[in-house]
Amino acid sequence: MVTDINFNLLITAIGNCCLGTDYCGSCAKEKCLIGFCKQNLLTCLKTGEQFIEDEINNIPIFDTKVFDQNCVIDTIGFILNQCKNCNAYHDEECIINMLRSACEVILLGNPIDYNGSVLLYIDEIRDINPEISKDIYESFKKNKKEKEGI
Repeated sequence: MVTDINFNLLITAIGNCCLGTDYCGSCAKEKCLIGFCKQNLLTCLKTGEQFIEDEINNIPIFDTKVFDQNCVIDTIGFILNQCKNCNAYHDEECIINMLRSACEVILLGNPIDYNGSVLLYIDEIRDINPEISKDIYESFKKNKKEKEGI
């Protein structure tokens, strides 16, 4: 698989949002929003693919656990820096899209349509929740600087 997606750092970022077995008792895997993300990241690593057909429809939108909002915002900021900004070529089945969508369920209750552009996305989030939009944008900028080594 030839990709510039940093799977190791994605696994770390998603893992940081996990509440752990002390909170949950045991890992619910794909029934948990974070577990869903972890499982799909592992699938991509094992298969060498960055697209998983029809998996976007399996996001556990009824997972009601309360995750750390700041951690999830930072994770979305990191995920957005892994995005290719593919615009018209955006694919719902891309692992980056699935991870971001699952995190949106945690923050906003539903996944948000993504049009392949980070700036359009931030603008759309602003219409829903200006504070979360601002925080995601700040995290995106911070992660971008780190990615570029600035």
